[in-house]
Amino acid sequence: MTNIKNLQMWNTICSDARISISKSLFGLHTTVIYTPTNSIIDAHTIELSPVDGKHMKNIFDTHSENLAQAIDDFTPKHVANGNYMAELLISRDRNFLVVQLLQFISMSYEPVTDVLIFEGDKAHTVAQMF
Repeated sequence: MTNIKNLQMWNTICSDARISISKSLFGLHTTVIYTPTNSIIDAHTIELSPVDGKHMKNIFDTHSENLAQAIDDFTPKHVANGNYMAELLISRDRNFLVVQLLQFISMSYEPVTDVLIFEGDKAHTVAQMF
């Protein structure tokens, strides 16, 4: 698991009213909760090959009503030192998912999608990829 405060999207999601953030252990440990279901949110980063990264970008560019069809049975393969990286926040009940796709450009990962937030059935649909 990734430290949630190290994600590039951290500042964006901190202000989201759907989540609550609590710190413990003298501020060393941060717990993030999806408040509608009181489910803990876990952070992950997944490095992807150029082919899988482009495919995932195309999926996220798809209109939301075609999301399940666009995902179909796509499961990205994790690679070391990937050209793309997906930052993910997934609630343990899978009712809340936040994702941002980044690409390695000029010696750092730069966002290629906005921070995308999915809830309910759409979150379950997107979570199938991971």
